[in-house]
Amino acid sequence: MNTRAIAPAAMERIPARNTAGSSLPALAPEPVPASAIGSVAGLGSGEILLPDFVVQDAGGVQVNLAMMGGPLQMQRFVDRVFAAGAYFIDLDYAPFSRLLYPPATPGSGPTGTERATVRIAAAIAKFAPERRDLYKSGKSADKGARIEYVFSPAWLERIVDVPIYGAEDDAGQPVLTGCDRQIRHEATKLDADEFVAAMWSKGVRSGVDIDAVRAAISSGRDERIDIARRVDPSPGADATVQEQTSALHRDDSPSILPNGKVDLSHFKNHFPQVAAGTRLLQKQPRHLGVPGIDIDGSALEPDTPRDFELDVMAGPGTRIERTAKGEFLVAARDGFLNIDTRSHQISVTEKIVNRAGVSLRTTGNLLLVGDHYEEHGEVQEHRMVEGRHMNFHADVFGRIVSNGGEVHLHANLAGGSVIDFEGLVRIDGRASNSVLEARAGEVRAMYVENATVVAGKVKLGRAVNCDIVGEEVEIDEAIACTIAARSIRLASAGARRDAETLVTVCVPDFAALDKRRAVLAKEIDRLNRRIAAKQALLDERMANGEIRKYLAADQRIRSEDVKLTPAQEAQWRQAKQKLAGSVLEIQTLQKEMDTLNEGLGRQTEQLYALDTQRAQAAADIRCEIKRITGDVAVQVIETDPEAPVFAGIEATKVKHPLRDARAVRQRLFRGESGSFSWTWKPPTQN
Repeated sequence: MNTRAIAPAAMERIPARNTAGSSLPALAPEPVPASAIGSVAGLGSGEILLPDFVVQDAGGVQVNLAMMGGPLQMQRFVDRVFAAGAYFIDLDYAPFSRLLYPPATPGSGPTGTERATVRIAAAIAKFAPERRDLYKSGKSADKGARIEYVFSPAWLERIVDVPIYGAEDDAGQPVLTGCDRQIRHEATKLDADEFVAAMWSKGVRSGVDIDAVRAAISSGRDERIDIARRVDPSPGADATVQEQTSALHRDDSPSILPNGKVDLSHFKNHFPQVAAGTRLLQKQPRHLGVPGIDIDGSALEPDTPRDFELDVMAGPGTRIERTAKGEFLVAARDGFLNIDTRSHQISVTEKIVNRAGVSLRTTGNLLLVGDHYEEHGEVQEHRMVEGRHMNFHADVFGRIVSNGGEVHLHANLAGGSVIDFEGLVRIDGRASNSVLEARAGEVRAMYVENATVVAGKVKLGRAVNCDIVGEEVEIDEAIACTIAARSIRLASAGARRDAETLVTVCVPDFAALDKRRAVLAKEIDRLNRRIAAKQALLDERMANGEIRKYLAADQRIRSEDVKLTPAQEAQWRQAKQKLAGSVLEIQTLQKEMDTLNEGLGRQTEQLYALDTQRAQAAADIRCEIKRITGDVAVQVIETDPEAPVFAGIEATKVKHPLRDARAVRQRLFRGESGSFSWTWKPPTQN
């Protein structure tokens, strides 16, 4: 690097401020002339190296930005100037500070002509030692965030030789006999340029409030001010995500009914749906903070902003899409949006997954449009969930209605109800004070108490004080229950206190069905007789040989197997006219027989269906109790073979019909021990 030097001789041209008789406040330092700048080869002691990017001429001290490599070179140069006991005269502190510690934000550096050269001072001058002593150290405050300085009037010490006179000489004048050296204090003023140089050596190198310093010096008063402040780093921004679709937000406002009224028990859209390819989120990259500058000139690094990978948010049913516009989380399929607040994953699933429970505050009553629903929170009392294929992992206190499919309660049902007309209801925990209904489906539960169960098939572990109705009922242990079904299998049955277990076997009442069968059989017999009569009359007409020949010839002519000559056509017309009456009568008989046969077929199918229905209704009607441990009664009632047991009675109202003695047709058993087995034999069909 090319260097130049300011010679010591040039610096000695600055008037000394500690010599006797000098007027320090009135003297100003002289700028170093251009002729005083030397070469590296001739550099002497105390000279200041000027790097190749610094020029001192008649225009002042200027910095060539194109040649300056960076702020570190500028810092070294300034440090060398101040260390050599010099300072900058008429310092322009703003560009001077920007060159030393350029702001990290774009556009804050020198502009315009400053892009080529920057003038920072008028000249470089020697900083007299006695002047340097005028400047004290500042005081750190707020944990180093600022520096306080106490300004006060300044005084310089000056040594003065005071003459000492003795006796007078012959001429009568006092004779000088010696000198007495005395120290005198002379008022002076501080200098802002000197202040910058002095503070540099005391560690204050950045953030000097030069305007406040000049104002304090100008005032001449005792004053404490902040002379420098730390520039704290600007914090960056953590990486985040930006929503790309409004579907991420559910609408929990009350739903509007078709009549315009507000339904406060339902929300508009608690489980939003999205289509495949929908952009859900876009990652916003983190932004690094801007470093600050400490008062000593050292850099203050900001905290590193947090970053994350968008992949960690991609749950099942989503994918990451990276384009020139950014990084996106995209729905990979049609489905329901599921946001897991614990793992922060977003999924698009075929089933609705809810973790907050069902209550008036969280969801309101739910009318689900999807085929699958999974609930991890409680369903509170008086709340209803209506859907299909539903799983509940927490306790249910409300009402569940399923339009088919399976309803699976992994926990307990307490005081609520589950209705699934054609599906399967499963309860792994306990069902108490509840209603379970699946008239065309099945109910399976491990433990039910004080419950009503109505289903096509019922399979229970332990049932206590329950009303149970079904086509088939199978229970491991029934205590104080009322049970009605066509097929009943109990591994154990007993009483509780004074409440017996009452078992009712529902046998079909075939009276109405047999009556309908008799009517059908009579109608089939009548149709058979009419068909036989028509067939006899038809056989009689077909016995005529001329008619048989005519019909055979007519068939061959219609099928174009025979081609008639003009003479034969005339003969054929005569034959048709002659036999037209007989042919019409035969055709009429055939149509009447076809109609009668169609009616006979329908009646025969109905009779077969009745017989099949009768056989199915009579199949597997039995009652088996392997072990009786308390008061147990078994009875028989007759029911409609064409409808499920107690089909016309609401589930919550079956208790009374189950114990109505007027419907009992036969008492089969009463006892407190042993076992019981009975199979119904259907009556002979008339």
